[in-house]
Amino acid sequence: MNQASSIRKPTNQRNIVLIIISLSSFISAFSGSSIIVAAPIMGAELQMDAATLSWFVTIFILATALLQIPFGKIADLYGRKKIYFIGMLIFTSATLALGFANSANSLLSFRFVQGIGAALVFATGTAILTSVFPANEKGKAFGYNIGAVYFGLTIGPSLGGVLTQHLGWRSIFYVTASLALIVALLIVWKLKGEWTSEIKEPFDYIGSLIYVSTLFLLLYGFKVLPKYPGYIMIGGSIICAGTFVLWERRIDNPILELRLFKKNKFFTFANLSAFAFYTSTSAVSFLLSLYLQSVKGFTPQQTGLILLARPIVQAILSPIGGRLSDFIEHKTITTIGVGIGFVSLLLLTFLNENSHISLIIASLALGGLGFGLFSSPNANSIMSSVSKRFFGVASALIGTMRTIGQTLSLGIVTLIFAVLIGDTSSESPEYAAKLLESSKIAFIIFTSLCTIAVVFSFLRGKMNQLKELDKSEVSH
Repeated sequence: MNQASSIRKPTNQRNIVLIIISLSSFISAFSGSSIIVAAPIMGAELQMDAATLSWFVTIFILATALLQIPFGKIADLYGRKKIYFIGMLIFTSATLALGFANSANSLLSFRFVQGIGAALVFATGTAILTSVFPANEKGKAFGYNIGAVYFGLTIGPSLGGVLTQHLGWRSIFYVTASLALIVALLIVWKLKGEWTSEIKEPFDYIGSLIYVSTLFLLLYGFKVLPKYPGYIMIGGSIICAGTFVLWERRIDNPILELRLFKKNKFFTFANLSAFAFYTSTSAVSFLLSLYLQSVKGFTPQQTGLILLARPIVQAILSPIGGRLSDFIEHKTITTIGVGIGFVSLLLLTFLNENSHISLIIASLALGGLGFGLFSSPNANSIMSSVSKRFFGVASALIGTMRTIGQTLSLGIVTLIFAVLIGDTSSESPEYAAKLLESSKIAFIIFTSLCTIAVVFSFLRGKMNQLKELDKSEVSH
């Protein structure tokens, strides 16, 4: 099915596609956020130490980051609906299996497989929306889809807590698997047609292997910092990245068309701004959670309620921001969004032991407002700046920028903690002071990175400068 025929679909059929894609986005977000509350009980039952339990989160992120670009390319070549459906089946099966896991190893294994399924879904969902909705409605579609993500993040912890308390932690996986199965059935029943590139070409297996190796070494390296192997892995990832660039430039059918970045500054700076913005903001909730409990003495429940300020605002504003991007220059609205995010981070650089809770809430609300005005319009920017043969790769790149940014953000915090806090126990009288010092340094670094994100967002240019790329524009 080509793009032209897709956008002639009746409005009700397009809305069905939006509902299906948004449901899958909600489920993936809910799956990750709901289990956080149950993690201590789950870890105790399966005798998992803190390091192993942290891998439960990391291994999912690792799987999604590694595989989105390769499967985005596969979806472009062989069908986006097909890959999307396979992804939902894998996600559903792995989620159900997690509910029956009886050891740490089985839990981590099924979690990795769940991440593989999520990678296939993430790599194709936005591409399908782009194929179905006309240009003047793409922002609206992206807005509702991203709003569904933040809604899942918002209700996940509270609903996960209720399920864990009354039905046990395994019930979270059973509920999630049931919802995912419904989406899989809706794909078969309601998602009509197929979306694929009209140009068939061989798949770049060698490039995919180098790409996966590059990201694995980078993300795993940041995970084990500041231990010595971490630096070796990051160095290895730089070598692999150079090798990947050389390989992709010399072959006719690369997995990631690097000339997109060279010839299309709208596409390039939209991705760079996303990467810088996610890197500068992803660890904020983690730092504030520690600050509120260890410095201010709030309970976990009180802390959780305070931290809801950002995702609630994000969930409300994302559809509005997406809709605005259908009528306002992307550069304008995304730069305003990142600028508001900068202000929210700047407020946190003044954080001290006597700071009022209103400062935290104001910062979180501003952060949610910034993301609400940035995420959907920026996705619209990326997907609107490439020709339809690259929709799958572009869709996957959106998720990859987010995932790498999140990982590096937490990696920066981990490195700062290792240097300034070290082995200091959380029960030590010195811990709160060291945590506060570390957090302030992190917020200064993140504010600086957000400044770069503002510059990148502005440099993308205007929509009327866009030229849809065709094969001749990216040919060798």
